[in-house]
Amino acid sequence: MPKEGSEHPSGFRYGGRFVGERAKVRPLSAATVVARSDGFIDAEIDNEVVALSIERGTCYGLNRVGSRIWNLLATPARIGDLCATLLTEYKVDRNVCEREVLDLLEELRGEGLITAPEEK
Repeated sequence: MPKEGSEHPSGFRYGGRFVGERAKVRPLSAATVVARSDGFIDAEIDNEVVALSIERGTCYGLNRVGSRIWNLLATPARIGDLCATLLTEYKVDRNVCEREVLDLLEELRGEGLITAPEEK
């Protein structure tokens, strides 16, 4: 778990308090469909997203790439499709992109910001 105020290389900044252990769930893959979870208020400031959970009293920040992923998740999306879109927008190796996106999405899922609909 990142320390408060720390940033994940994929762009996730944790700005709150730890809420609990991550549930044991199947790892995400390029074939997994993910969606934003309900219960968060978000705003964009200088092309970066800040999301707030009023229920948890926790604030999260995403850098520009993380914010782009968040915006792409306005509708549920397959992770492989997210990566394909990012590959057209950024100069990055396909394997690095997939690994970084999966790492970020696992962090977001662990904090409850996203879900894989089949997990419900």
